Amino acid sequence: MTRYHVTISSSNRDMMLDLVRKLKIQVFDHGVKKTAEEGYNVDALVEDQDIKTLETKGYRVRINHDADEAGKTRQQEVNKQNRYSKTFESETNRLASETARGSYLNTEEVESALEQAASSPNNDFTQLITLPNSTWEGRQSHAIKLGKGSEPNRTGVYFIGGVHAREWGSSDILVNFIEKVSQAYQTNTGLDFSGKSFTSTQIQSIINKLDIFIFPQVNPDGRYQSMTADAMWRKNRRPASLDHPDCIGVDINRNYNFLWNYPAYFSPDAGVQSSTDPCDYQIYIGPAAASEPETKNVIWMQDNNPGIRFFIDIHSYGEDILCNWGDAEDQTTDPNMNFQNPEYNGMRGSGSYKEYIPTIDKSKGLSLAQSMTSAIQAVRGREYTVEQEYSLYPTSGTSEDYSFSRYFVDNNTKKIISYTIEWGSPNNPTPFHPPYPEMQNIIQEITASLIQFCIDILQM
Repeated sequence: MTRYHVTISSSNRDMMLDLVRKLKIQVFDHGVKKTAEEGYNVDALVEDQDIKTLETKGYRVRINHDADEAGKTRQQEVNKQNRYSKTFESETNRLASETARGSYLNTEEVESALEQAASSPNNDFTQLITLPNSTWEGRQSHAIKLGKGSEPNRTGVYFIGGVHAREWGSSDILVNFIEKVSQAYQTNTGLDFSGKSFTSTQIQSIINKLDIFIFPQVNPDGRYQSMTADAMWRKNRRPASLDHPDCIGVDINRNYNFLWNYPAYFSPDAGVQSSTDPCDYQIYIGPAAASEPETKNVIWMQDNNPGIRFFIDIHSYGEDILCNWGDAEDQTTDPNMNFQNPEYNGMRGSGSYKEYIPTIDKSKGLSLAQSMTSAIQAVRGREYTVEQEYSLYPTSGTSEDYSFSRYFVDNNTKKIISYTIEWGSPNNPTPFHPPYPEMQNIIQEITASLIQFCIDILQM
């Protein structure tokens, strides 16, 4: 079996919808792109037989690369040592920032980076958080809290990354954010990202006035598998069951308790990008909602830090910033039409069903997202698209929708305005984990956007 990263195109937009709803092709883009050369197009991961089927049905298929062979090249570029280890004694050998890094952080390095950040001298604003659930392969995960002060009602911001194993750069982005912001705060200096700069006063303000929670490596087992064995691996490493002895893993971003049991909630022809098949290579939802230790860790952070009001899950790729909701098109006029109303079970994802979102939440979400895109563009001109998570296909069980839904399920919790950032261009070689020189550029862009996000929150 050979797997290919391909671009599928057609002059007919309805045919693009059929890719998901009828042909069950796993596409990477959240929206259909349109170019003068190819018409409507999406990126996808397909096997040999899929290409033949698609061409027979009238689609044009451009093979970008053999995903497995290209992935092996990237794996060879992953650092094999722990550059945060005490064996690296001199400052010139120690890893200080992504500009000195030269290659992706391996699984061990991400955890070591958090320990080093929390133990640096004269650091009274960083807390290392040990998460309660070890992974299936026995790894202990950690998060970081940045924030100085204990005033009541401090606003919390929560960033996570490394959910999908093959999206290596998400963890690197968040480690870079921690390192850059911490250093600038300690030295009372500003930060410059080529065309986007922040003053020392701005950096001081986000640490002094916000609690910033960062969980950079949600899925360390999957990251290790992707970096060492199967570069396109996406899921965690839940062991195979007796019924399916060769089928490993759950897609963490389909495992949250938001319309998790999607066959009961969605129209049969909705084309939900989820699967109840444990052998599905990419999007198996797991045996129960929040069944996975990685999912539980993400939720534990929200349960135990009730001041969290904003959430971003960092993924690749597509150069998008996605806003709620993902299960259906938004509407702001009928509160009765919502994900909790059983009257609409079996109707979501098609027809006239639209998911209710309060106007104020939609407006706030779009405003913050647009500001992030402006920060990204300022760094080197890349133009990210702000769009609703629901576009080409509906989703269920995602972190973004779960985080936003918590308030509507329980009004005693705080409302969490939530996003997914899809960094990186589909034109990059191996776009889930591009060559590191390009990843360094992306790290700069997204770090700048996250700092801008924090500053904007203070001004709301």
